[in-house]
Amino acid sequence: MLPSKSTAVISSNSMNPATTLDPGIGEKFSRRTKRAINHDGSFNVRRRGGPHRHDPYQWLIQMDWWPFIGVVVVFFGLLNTAFALAYLALGLDNLPGVTAPHNWWQDFLSALFFSIQTFTSVGYGHVYPGSNGTGFVSSLEALVGVLTFALATGLLYGRFSRPTARIHFSHRAIISRRADGLPCLQFRIANQRSNILIDLRARVLLKTVDPVTNNQQYNLLPLERDFISFFPLSWTVVHDITPDSPLHGLGPADYEAQSMEVIIQLKGYDDTFAQDVHARNSYTHDEIEWDRRFIRAYEVGDDGIAVVDLDQLHLTEPLEQ
Repeated sequence: MLPSKSTAVISSNSMNPATTLDPGIGEKFSRRTKRAINHDGSFNVRRRGGPHRHDPYQWLIQMDWWPFIGVVVVFFGLLNTAFALAYLALGLDNLPGVTAPHNWWQDFLSALFFSIQTFTSVGYGHVYPGSNGTGFVSSLEALVGVLTFALATGLLYGRFSRPTARIHFSHRAIISRRADGLPCLQFRIANQRSNILIDLRARVLLKTVDPVTNNQQYNLLPLERDFISFFPLSWTVVHDITPDSPLHGLGPADYEAQSMEVIIQLKGYDDTFAQDVHARNSYTHDEIEWDRRFIRAYEVGDDGIAVVDLDQLHLTEPLEQ
């Protein structure tokens, strides 16, 4: 176990003021909060009140693909069901070409199929509006269909064209040790996609919570290397725990007492989208393993090409005593 001391609180007086900052997550709270950033990059902040509580566009753009497809299918079904009921209310005798009705369910299906043909502008031709009422409803439905598909197309384009980083973070951060005995905080990242990220920069903050006042304090952790030009392999991000580090001399009990959280922000340039992309993550005190080291996550194949194994990104082993 690395050297530890009794539970202590990091004092702002012992820090360089230039390295003490609020990244926008807040400092003063009446009680302890959950982790600042989840593993998916979202913040543990909930909004209420205000004139605009919900943004459907942002909601539809950011949700996962399967829920998005489900919303589109349900919306399509509800609209066509509403128009089918309107045709039923006007009477199927106003839709020449509909086969002889058998029961309410068959009549509804006939109206629904006509509604879908009108909504999608398919128009097979064997059923058509036979009165002013059905003509007005079908015209309105055709307009709604055009607008709906325009919105759906815009959402699909927005989802496909939105640049996002798929950075794979190791499940745990570790406290390791260099060959000269210097302890260091490490975590590892890799690109899940085959695209090229260049000029990747890392910024790491340490969040601590005062056990008495519950106020939060943030300190910038200097890195061994905070910038790489290319990112085809994995990258082990390292903070050396020197005497100037806010982690110097602290042990697992101190990490827990101060609810420490290591907050990571990454920024790189995506060569495919020609735009900057960002990624966020954090490690809480119980997600930091002690006296471990990462196992190499890549090897060179027989053809001389380096192979990155994302499944090994998280693997660690004990330090040699």
